[in-house]
Amino acid sequence: MKYIRFAIAVICVFTFFCGFASAAEEMEEQIQHAETIVSIGDEIELEQGYTADIVDVNIDNGELWLKLYLDGEKVEEGFVKKNNPFRYVRTIEEEDDEETDYLIFNFSLQGTKKGNGETSSEILIKQYRDPEIDLDKYLVLDKTVSLDIGSEVDLKEDYTIEASELDENTVTITLRKNGNVVKEEEYMEEGDVFVYTRTKGDRIMTIFMGKVGSIFEGEDTDVVFLENVVQRTDTDIGEGIQIEIDVPAENPENEKIIIHYTLNDDADTVEVYMEGDLIDTRQNLDEGTYPAIIEELSNGEYNIEVKAITSDGSVVTESAILKVGERLGEREDGEQGEDIIEKAQNITSAAENAANKINETANVLEKVPAPGAFFVIFILLGAWMWCRRR
Repeated sequence: MKYIRFAIAVICVFTFFCGFASAAEEMEEQIQHAETIVSIGDEIELEQGYTADIVDVNIDNGELWLKLYLDGEKVEEGFVKKNNPFRYVRTIEEEDDEETDYLIFNFSLQGTKKGNGETSSEILIKQYRDPEIDLDKYLVLDKTVSLDIGSEVDLKEDYTIEASELDENTVTITLRKNGNVVKEEEYMEEGDVFVYTRTKGDRIMTIFMGKVGSIFEGEDTDVVFLENVVQRTDTDIGEGIQIEIDVPAENPENEKIIIHYTLNDDADTVEVYMEGDLIDTRQNLDEGTYPAIIEELSNGEYNIEVKAITSDGSVVTESAILKVGERLGEREDGEQGEDIIEKAQNITSAAENAANKINETANVLEKVPAPGAFFVIFILLGAWMWCRRR
């Protein structure tokens, strides 16, 4: 009996301390979930005014030392080691004068990369909402979204999301903007996090994030539930990569044509389409101008589209019209018109010369006697008839 009472007491104490520990550290909504590669001296700009400076990196294992700042003032520093993340917990005094600890950051080491005599670290950054700082960039926060398999769901700012390819409790999730795929993940299982992140300079921004909560397969409908869904605006990211297309003005039909496109930034992939068909693909392009060859085309107009996909998943497209044969035909028509004008001018000049000759002849005839004049006219008429026969 004593042992039973002792066991019950131990369980009660353990439960009490577990409850106390969980109450002592709360997690607000997660607003950032980004994997990135960092090196010594890098500064990472995060959400809500936080930044992280990479002070040093272990050349052997990639473990790193970082300092965390809020609005330029250091709030914490520590080490990110394998199986030992760096966590920043902020203590906030509540209205009842009690203090609560909130987990704001969790930096974990994912891997190490070495090259050019430098060691870089791949880290996963999980950032949670700081309850004392306003959120003004977020369109959706900590919501649950249900996705019927094969049907798109509208999000904010022209984004849509779709779940497809349900097979053995795995699913493909696709995020689009204006119809263009910006992120797609296959074989996602319950508990996996789908995230679309973009960068601008040193700034890392999680645009969309959601955890696969559960996958339901029914007789009539298959559904995937995304939990803890977050979407922030991307309007402050900027225009991103831009494309200029140079199409030749004169393109004879049935001949090869070369167009050029110019990028003002790097791109992971560039695809060139003609009337919706892929005709050229290039990988890992730097800023610059590149050619694309188009095979022989018949007379007409063709829509050319160049699509650039960047490392952060953004997609930019630009289009142009390629005219084949028409401008050459217009030039030929113009040349024919010029020939007609030139011939008309020659005829007019000849007529003027003929009129002058007639006037001269008339003046001469005025001085010739009548029989002689008749004889001269007869000769001129015969000459004219002879010229017409020729």
